[in-house]
Amino acid sequence: MDKNEAQSALDAVRNTDRAMADRMRWPFWRHAIFGAMMALVLLAIALPSAARMPVLALVVLLVFLVVRDDKTRHGMFVSGYQKGRTGWVLVLQFALLAASLAATIMLVDSPLTSPLFWAIAAILLIGSTALSLLWEKIYRSDLKAGRA
Repeated sequence: MDKNEAQSALDAVRNTDRAMADRMRWPFWRHAIFGAMMALVLLAIALPSAARMPVLALVVLLVFLVVRDDKTRHGMFVSGYQKGRTGWVLVLQFALLAASLAATIMLVDSPLTSPLFWAIAAILLIGSTALSLLWEKIYRSDLKAGRA
């Protein structure tokens, strides 16, 4: 392979990455489902033991539906764990979930009747949805730049 062939191969990879970046768009509802799943995890942990399993089963069902939709829409599932700049978004997501869990455990005695719990859950839902949107923006940018 000479220099021109190598350059041509690299250009083909870059063009594929750019085309993929243009194609890899998720609808808002997909991001909102991610936010809802995070809020449901918080709810499951806050609920009494007997009530946890149905909520966690719902989360697993939502994961299955999201993966299936991604495979139908894009032919593949793109997990949140990617090399590149999206890693710091995952760190922020983990910190948001951990802070929500800590606040619930330390500040809320009776989650289902506590306005504070529902405020924490709403912040987690909205924050997780926003972070999912940010993750997509960074992921697509990294694909276009050849960093993903």
